[in-house]
Amino acid sequence: MYRSPESGRFYVFVNSEEEGGTPGGQVEQWELFDDGGGKVDARRVRRFGVGCQTEGCVADDERGDLYIGEEAVGIWKYSAEPDAGTDRTQVDSTGGGGHLTAEVEGLTLAYGRGDSGYLIASSQGDSSFAVYRQEGDNDYVKTFSIEAADGIDAVEETDGIDVTTRELGEPFQGGLLVVQDGGDDSGGTNFKLVPLRR
Repeated sequence: MYRSPESGRFYVFVNSEEEGGTPGGQVEQWELFDDGGGKVDARRVRRFGVGCQTEGCVADDERGDLYIGEEAVGIWKYSAEPDAGTDRTQVDSTGGGGHLTAEVEGLTLAYGRGDSGYLIASSQGDSSFAVYRQEGDNDYVKTFSIEAADGIDAVEETDGIDVTTRELGEPFQGGLLVVQDGGDDSGGTNFKLVPLRR
């Protein structure tokens, strides 16, 4: 979801794997509004192609940016405004010269103080997470993984992630990172809750 800092209007972004034989990578932006009867309705305001299979996306309500993970290619930054068109900048790439290993999956934003913050991406191919500055040109900061500890298995093959920097009390003072674990030791999948300060 996205709330425009320019208009105050609310939007939702959806992406597709495949649509009626059309290759994946299609993104639609829908404006949400009151239908006059107290219910939410929506109308499509933008549609564009990214290239190939899209995965996670996240919009920055403060800066008006939209980040989209193109599974085999990397992370793209677009304007989140409905009239912005398709101009984009590549934040990072998979393969040589990049910090991601295909497949790029979940994306989330950790808002900091002032103009600071971080974009976090799930790099499923090597079960790691890449971190970038939210401001400016999204400079790369570091890559980390979530290892086994205290009887809890390591995180592998993550799809979705989310984060909050709000104070949630012990043990999540300073925020919480939630990651999907695609390869739990029990043979299933689950979610891991990680103190953000770590």
